[in-house]
Amino acid sequence: MRNGRNGARRRYVPRMQPARRITVAVGLAMFVDAALYLAVLPLLPVYADRFHLGTLGAAVLVAAYPAATPAVSLACVVLVPRVGARRIALASSVLMLAATITFALAPSAPVLVAARFLQGVASGTIWTSSMAWVTHNAPEGRRGRESGIVMGMLSAGSIAGPGVGALGAWIGLEPAFLAVAVVSAVGLAWTVFAPAGRPVEPETRLVSAILRAVREPLSQAALAVALIDPLAFGTIDLLVPLGLGRHGTSSAAIAAALSAGAVLGAVVGPIAGRMVDRFGAPRISLAAAAAIAAAPLLFVPGPPAGVQLALLVVFSPVFAVAGAAIFPLASAGADAAGVAHVVVNGLQGAVWAIGFTASPLVVGALAQATSPAVAFAVAAVVCLPPLALLVHGVRAGTRVPV
Repeated sequence: MRNGRNGARRRYVPRMQPARRITVAVGLAMFVDAALYLAVLPLLPVYADRFHLGTLGAAVLVAAYPAATPAVSLACVVLVPRVGARRIALASSVLMLAATITFALAPSAPVLVAARFLQGVASGTIWTSSMAWVTHNAPEGRRGRESGIVMGMLSAGSIAGPGVGALGAWIGLEPAFLAVAVVSAVGLAWTVFAPAGRPVEPETRLVSAILRAVREPLSQAALAVALIDPLAFGTIDLLVPLGLGRHGTSSAAIAAALSAGAVLGAVVGPIAGRMVDRFGAPRISLAAAAAIAAAPLLFVPGPPAGVQLALLVVFSPVFAVAGAAIFPLASAGADAAGVAHVVVNGLQGAVWAIGFTASPLVVGALAQATSPAVAFAVAAVVCLPPLALLVHGVRAGTRVPV
């Protein structure tokens, strides 16, 4: 195109598509979510010493994050069609920012746990409402790609999180977590300028919609993956850092292992999303979930610290693969059941949060009463029923685009 006055050729600058702007906004929220969750793990020995926490006390700190998510996820099923996913995302971003500042400056264990709980409230909306915002607006045939981008940004947060933990052990907890609050403020600003996207039609008969979703095999498969993840990784996230810390491994070394694994996850996430679009979410979910369910067994013999750190690196990309597949799988289940995506996402978020709340508490008490080896073995065994449900869901699932 030429300018009529001087004949100069204008350069066309492509604009980011609305769906991609939503993806980036949610990805930034996921970045902060992952950074906050993982930053605490290498610091568990530090918090245990600073606030005189035992294994069970550390488990309470870990479990406080997902504790509110079941109620939040189910509330989002009702609120998203009425309020809008973008408005919920904005409120969530404000809450995450305020809770993170409080967490950074917490003077006592009760305040620390309370701030962690409020961070988890915000997190629950991200995994339910915000991910429905992404999948509902993604072009047909690209849900896996958009979900993979979000999972890649989550993995980037997983890289930063352990680094924040190491920084906290080095320069102090307050400045380390205030730095995360700055990133949270950037995510809030991005969400302000993201488009609202297509409105989600409200379910006139919500209970009926939930029952249809639960009966759909692909939805059952998504819920099974959402349960296997916390049963396995909830155990590993609690017991491995505590065990390594007791045997002299530094927070910096634990953080380095988590960061290295997250680097791989950031690379694998978008690739996994493309694999989901090509091979289908059910197959990819099954492969990833089987690997996750087997992970605790590798820690039963009490391998050397170096081996445990290596395992933390190896299994991080597996989570990225599962994350890239589970949301398209849940969306496929919602489509097959004839319900809004947020319905299955809400159920999925509730199941995930119940698992991540109960798993550290039960495992922490079990490990304290018996041994970590027993707790790891039990975690692997309890993964078997949801793994069987996943296999059944994949085999019986309706063939719909994912």
